[in-house]
Amino acid sequence: MSKLFMYGTSLEGIEQLMLMVPNFQPRRSGIVINNYFNCKGDGKDCNFNVINISNRCNDCGYIHFNIQSNVYKVRYKDLVKECFGKINNHPLKDRLKLLTNNFKGEMFLNHEHKEKFYNALHNQDLDIYDISPRHIAILFLLTADESLWKTSEHIVSPNKFDLNQICLREISTNGYALYQTAKTIWTGKECIRINELADADLIDDMTFKAIINSALIVRYGTDIFLITK
Repeated sequence: MSKLFMYGTSLEGIEQLMLMVPNFQPRRSGIVINNYFNCKGDGKDCNFNVINISNRCNDCGYIHFNIQSNVYKVRYKDLVKECFGKINNHPLKDRLKLLTNNFKGEMFLNHEHKEKFYNALHNQDLDIYDISPRHIAILFLLTADESLWKTSEHIVSPNKFDLNQICLREISTNGYALYQTAKTIWTGKECIRINELADADLIDDMTFKAIINSALIVRYGTDIFLITK
């Protein structure tokens, strides 16, 4: 017998995610979502392995290259490799390879996602280049799923998100994964794990794309939207 009460139902995936310890702090070993942001500056004790809106590592001084000035040279595949290359998880690597091979020059999932995202910026009278990459990444995640956006639209403000006010009763497993990723980015604590992202049965390809791209937004800033190849 399965230990999941919702086994065999549409809520099974959400129950699997809910079994995770909330706000679990990253350990010295093991792979956690915060390790997406690994510094390439080769500093021995570099701490640029947590979510950080700055492009400079305070420990080793490494600075990411300027995407805008190299937009015709930079490839999506290379940015994904730089951001996730140190993660030793073969199912995740397979998903990343599929994602990069299918990249058609668009960070958004579809036209509806893009429209919701820019309408949210317009309604808040925000300029995409005037707010932090973390804010942009969370808005990108929340607008990626219609049900999640309907229940979270009211918590968006120019200066903050109150993610605890979001009602999760009517969102899907994929919407819940987007929400947990948004919490991870906002709090810097682990709310979703690598093995969840690697599981295609738990998180579908479109949701996986949104999560990966939100990590790229946090690391490289809004210039990531300029990438076309």
